[in-house]
Amino acid sequence: MLAVMTCESGDCPHSWHYAPHRSLRGALQRGRGLAVARLRDRPEDARLVYECTGRDARWDWQVDARCTYLARLLRDLRLDPAPLVAQLRACGPYLGLQPDPTDDDNQFDLAVGILATLARAGEEQPRAALRGYVREGVRWLDALTALADQWPVEWWDDLWETAAGRIDAADPAELWPDEQPWRSWRGRDRRLDAALASAVRCRPAARAHRTDLATASDAQLLALLHTSTDTGTLNLVLGRIRHQGRPIPEILDLVDRLAPARPAGLFGALRALGPQVTPPARAWAADPDHPLFRDAPHLLAAHGDEQDIPVLLAALDLCADDWCGYDVLTEGLARILAGSPSATHTDARTKLVRRLKWLTVASPHSYERASYLRSLLLLDPNRTMALLPIHLLDCEPQVRLLAAAHTPLTDDAHRWLTELRDDPIEEEEIRSVAAARLSPS
Repeated sequence: MLAVMTCESGDCPHSWHYAPHRSLRGALQRGRGLAVARLRDRPEDARLVYECTGRDARWDWQVDARCTYLARLLRDLRLDPAPLVAQLRACGPYLGLQPDPTDDDNQFDLAVGILATLARAGEEQPRAALRGYVREGVRWLDALTALADQWPVEWWDDLWETAAGRIDAADPAELWPDEQPWRSWRGRDRRLDAALASAVRCRPAARAHRTDLATASDAQLLALLHTSTDTGTLNLVLGRIRHQGRPIPEILDLVDRLAPARPAGLFGALRALGPQVTPPARAWAADPDHPLFRDAPHLLAAHGDEQDIPVLLAALDLCADDWCGYDVLTEGLARILAGSPSATHTDARTKLVRRLKWLTVASPHSYERASYLRSLLLLDPNRTMALLPIHLLDCEPQVRLLAAAHTPLTDDAHRWLTELRDDPIEEEEIRSVAAARLSPS
C-alpha cells in the first residue's frame, strides 16, 4: 500500500509522480534541507531546481511552502531567473475550474511567488519583471495582489495609475476592496472607486449575513443550525462558532442532522468542545456507518487517552491512500504515549516512531513536517536532536523555526543559523531566534 501511495513504483494512474524520496530529485521535490546541502556540494546538478520551478511539486498548493526555498536555491546557486519570467508570461488568463494547459501545474502562482521573493532579496531583474507584468500581463490583477501582499508599499504604490487604466476590463468579483492594494488606493481615481463599488455590490448578501452572525447569540446560532437546509448558511454559522472559540455543547444534539451533509466547520465546532466530545467521538469511531466515523479519531487525538491508542493506530492505517491528516493523528498518539510510562505501549511507540521518521523524509505534504518533528522530539528526543541541523535548510518556516530553537550548535548548524539570521527573505521570527541562538550566553 505504501509503495502505491508514494508513486515510487511507477505503477500508478498518475501522469506524473514523485521521484523516490532517497534521491536528490525526490528530496528537492519534497522541499527537504538535505537537497539544499547536496546541491551546494554538487552544483552540476543545479538544473534540477528548474524542474521544481517549472512544475509545482507541492502536494497542496495552498499550504505547502516552496517559494522561499526555491528562490534561495536560485539565488545561492546563481541560476538565471529568466526562465521564471518566461514561464510567467506564457500563462494565459485564469480559467477557474476549466483545464488550462498553460497553467496546469500551477506555473503562474509559483513563478510569481518565487520572483517576488527574489526581489525581496534585492534582485532587480525579478522586481522589474513583475512590475512590467502588472502593466502588460494577462493576469495582472493576480500578480498585483501578490506584490501588495509581499512587498513594501513603496515598491508597488505607484502602480495605481496602471491599475486605473486597466480596471475597466476587470471582473468586479476578482476585487477585494478591503485588502491591499485597493485599501490604499481608494479615493485616488474615479475608475478605481467605481470598480471597487461594483465589487462591493457583487457580494452584499454574504457580507450582510456575516454581519448578522457576528452579533448573534448562541441560541440564535443553534436555531439556524436546527432549521436551515442551505449549505452556505450552515457553513457560515459553523464558521462563526469555530471563530468565536467558545464551546457550545448543544451542538452535540445536532450531529445526526448535520453530519451527513458534512458542512465545513463542523469538525472545528466539535473540537472546540474539548474533552466533553470524547465519549460521543468514541461511539462514532466504533460505528463504520456513522458519517463521522473517519473524523472521530481526529477528535480523540486532541482529547483522548490511552484507551484510544488502538483507534488512532487504525486511523493512521486508513490514511495510507492520502498524505493529509497524519499530523493530527500522530500528534495525538505522541501526546498520549509521551504521557504514559515508558515501559507501556512499547509496540505502539515503536510503530509510531518508525512511521514519523518515514513521513518526515517521504511525504511531499511538507506543511505537516513540523508536526512530525515535534512528535519525534517527544518520543525519540536524542536521535531527533542530532538530525535537527539539516532542517535549518527546510522549505517550511515552522520546521526552520523549530530547528533554530532546538538544534545542537554543530559547525553546520552555526553556519546555517548565521545564514538565517542575515537573510533578508527569512521570516522575522526565525531571524530573531537564530540571532538569539548565536549570541554569547
